Amino acid sequence: MRFLGLIIAAGVAVWVYMDAKNRGYKTLTAVGWMLGVFFLMIVFLPLYLVVRAKQVKRVEILTPCKYCGKYYEGAPLYCPNCGHKVGGYSFKEE
Repeated sequence: MRFLGLIIAAGVAVWVYMDAKNRGYKTLTAVGWMLGVFFLMIVFLPLYLVVRAKQVKRVEILTPCKYCGKYYEGAPLYCPNCGHKVGGYSFKEE
């Protein structure tokens, strides 16, 4: 009977790890959630589910570079792929 409990705890812990990684947690944080759920499921699983419900999955907006055509995230001044200036334009002369 204990063996069955360990298998269930390990399965739920692995699910928590994979879900945390898919939701953007870093590896160390996901491992922490996994170990917490494995060793103390009655506390950490409900806590993880509450935190999981409150976390909004971030939508990535990718913009293509007009010079190289590759996509980048955010609003950088220079393309992270080719290095051309893609942001921070102003009407002032430089």
